[in-house]
Amino acid sequence: MTANRPPADPAPTGRTGRTGVWLVGACGGVATLAVVGARAIARGLRPPTGLLTETPAFAGLDLPAVGDLVFGGHEIRDTDWVRAADEYRRRAGVFDESLLATLRDDLAAASENLRPGYLVNPVDTVKALARGGRVAKHKGVRQIVAGIQADVADFARRHRLDTVVVVNVSSTEPPRDLPIEWATLERFERSLDGAARKALTASVVHAYAALDAGCPYVNFTPSPGSTIPALLELALRRGVPHMGSDGKTGETLVKTVLAPLFTGRALRVLSWEGYNMLGNRDGLVLDDPLAKASKTRSKDVALRSILKDDATHTRVSIDYVPSLDDWKVAWDYVHFEGFLGAKMAMQFTWQGNDSVLAAPLVLDLARFAALAKARGERGLMTHLAAYFKNPAGVDEHTFVRQLALLEAYATSHRAAGPARAKSPGR
Repeated sequence: MTANRPPADPAPTGRTGRTGVWLVGACGGVATLAVVGARAIARGLRPPTGLLTETPAFAGLDLPAVGDLVFGGHEIRDTDWVRAADEYRRRAGVFDESLLATLRDDLAAASENLRPGYLVNPVDTVKALARGGRVAKHKGVRQIVAGIQADVADFARRHRLDTVVVVNVSSTEPPRDLPIEWATLERFERSLDGAARKALTASVVHAYAALDAGCPYVNFTPSPGSTIPALLELALRRGVPHMGSDGKTGETLVKTVLAPLFTGRALRVLSWEGYNMLGNRDGLVLDDPLAKASKTRSKDVALRSILKDDATHTRVSIDYVPSLDDWKVAWDYVHFEGFLGAKMAMQFTWQGNDSVLAAPLVLDLARFAALAKARGERGLMTHLAAYFKNPAGVDEHTFVRQLALLEAYATSHRAAGPARAKSPGR
């Protein structure tokens, strides 16, 4: 544990206050669109389309207003939100130049909260992205943790924030076996100074720093983040809510809606092939075979969980197609068997803008995390399963059932009212 922490939160009141959103991978497409979108909604320039938290089902919860969210974050490249948003506009064509002109001062002010990011055992593609960038120097893992906590604490003090939610939207990390040092918090903390630190990843280090500092943490990537046993333990000990992993935005979202159709009609799925094409920096990172393996494994979990048939042949492929930029194309082919052994097929094509689909989810998750913190909730926020491909602590992958968990959570909190919020204890 380190001394550089945001000011201790007061006892939970059930009411959210001024909320900071600290983005790891701050100037990537998803984070940039979240900041641009939040400011556009706050100024009444765009409607809150895509924000579930702005629908009637979640009215009456004491969520922080979109306009009250304050943004900051870590970024390894030499850029800021003004330049990142303009680059995104030119590449993806999602919004016009006049919107960015109106928001320029907002984005410039938010960019004052950006800090140099940290590299922790990065893959070669991430090293290349950081070349010539703003990478923070350090002398070991403990100094990285202290640096992250100092940046977040400074952010909280300067903006008088009641809560800072840390959201990981950085590059996907390669899958790896769980080191024995990650099995318990005691072992994990001892390992920070030993040889086992070579197994650490940026998502794990940022998650540790956030939870240790009492900040809610959301892992929007397939990387391990806070889901390792040691950090599950830390979150409970600190009384902090957290959740992950891998935001469910496109092809997998469609699968978790369609797959129950087959099981609900006792139709046997023989094969489900998914092919994805993606440009942008996310696609570039996923062109690394190890990072790709992490992503495809995450995308396949939900389908297998719903179908519950080991004989079903499933495969997910991802190819980097630079000319697509942020536009993702997915083609799925479903081969299934019906009555009397008749074989039939269904196929669909999904085309969407990856960051446009993901950004409102990041805003929703940050608002729900701030609410959970205010109410004294701790540990995994399993009611947020509908937002993730591989939701930690949740075996249910059918989207409508996941959504029912979230709606039930909202109903129970409206009924309880803020006065019933529980203290997390220490």
